[in-house]
Amino acid sequence: MTYVRGTSDEQAGRIQTWMGATRRVHRRPRRWRDRAWILQPRFVRERSSAKCRSEQDPVRRRLYGVHVRSGIGSAGVGTLSRFGAARTAASSALALATCFVAMAEFTSSPVTYVLLVGLVGFFGGGTSGLTFTRIVSGWFDRGRGFALGLTQVGLGFCGAVLPPLIAGIIGRHGWQAGYLALAAIAAIGVPVALFGLSEDRAVTNQTQVRPTETEARVLSEEFAAVQRGSTFWLMFIAFALSTLFVSGSAQHMAPMLRELGATSGAAAKFMSLIGIGTICVRLIAGWLSDYVHAPWLMAFSCFIGMCGVLALKFGGIAYAPVYAFAIGWAFGGEIDLVAYMCTRYFGLRMFARAYAWQYGMLCIAAGLGPLGTGWLADKFGSYQPGLLISSVLAAGAALTFVLMPRYEGLREDASQDGPQNFSLKNSD
Repeated sequence: MTYVRGTSDEQAGRIQTWMGATRRVHRRPRRWRDRAWILQPRFVRERSSAKCRSEQDPVRRRLYGVHVRSGIGSAGVGTLSRFGAARTAASSALALATCFVAMAEFTSSPVTYVLLVGLVGFFGGGTSGLTFTRIVSGWFDRGRGFALGLTQVGLGFCGAVLPPLIAGIIGRHGWQAGYLALAAIAAIGVPVALFGLSEDRAVTNQTQVRPTETEARVLSEEFAAVQRGSTFWLMFIAFALSTLFVSGSAQHMAPMLRELGATSGAAAKFMSLIGIGTICVRLIAGWLSDYVHAPWLMAFSCFIGMCGVLALKFGGIAYAPVYAFAIGWAFGGEIDLVAYMCTRYFGLRMFARAYAWQYGMLCIAAGLGPLGTGWLADKFGSYQPGLLISSVLAAGAALTFVLMPRYEGLREDASQDGPQNFSLKNSD
């Protein structure tokens, strides 16, 4: 029985590929759309293709469009920051709930399904880490890294609780009920955001008020100065390289391990180590970032990921646990430290805009990574060339992070108010 009406075997395989590449991008703290992938049809899972389609497939190009919309939506949140975190999160949660209802009621073809998933990525940006890390960063200074790391731990908890919960609902009431349940969970975020999400402490710490039209123009000029600096683009390139490497490795891990001789059950067990690695690095890197230069931590995470890839490449299936844990480590450090580094380099005044750009690149790169890895596997008939390229990307990301300047010399008021002095100093 198909859950999406009018789905052929070939289309079912394509949907599996779309969802596999989409779900990793959407795993962010407090985003209820994180669990949408649970609802991919059993029919689709049984007929999924082992490898990605080539980039010539028009459906694959649609998938890339989904990630572009997600990235654009996240970048748009930077401009919505003037409305306040509470209203931004509430409106986004309401739009997210509406999208889930539409997926339950109006999914009649694969194209419709992909378009709705794209809308989830676009309108759900306001429930992403951008909205909440802005507030947490304003509450903490010395312990900011550890606080941001703790906000990410909830993702692991939801990953453990929501899948069996939604799966139980699907088993009893059908897949449409699963989407309606996600819509209800997203809708709960509306009153929680409006009445429970307070920016008072952040506003007090920053002595910040909502910008007037003149102040907004000044903010735009200051952000333009940030973009003229080398630091912004070094971070941009570094996280793009690390995301290309992590997303491609994570999304193709199961077929990659099966190619090396692992059974489907063994591959699933190995993949569970991704979550363990992610949780470990979020606690460790979050705590260490308050004492160690954050780009060095990211360089170390990329180095760990590179070692895992090379171990699988040259050691075979015996090193699959090392590979899975290393990819989880690289993934967790990437998501946590991008927010922390934005606050330290550009200040809270520029945080929303700077983070929106960096996070938007993460979304786009996370769509390109699986696309490129699948294309290489199709072209060469093996994942082995892709493993080598992934190791090169990881090494390039690590080197770029090492080249980033130190931020410890920033004055405390610059960290709180913005990068006015720092951005000019690093604009050469």
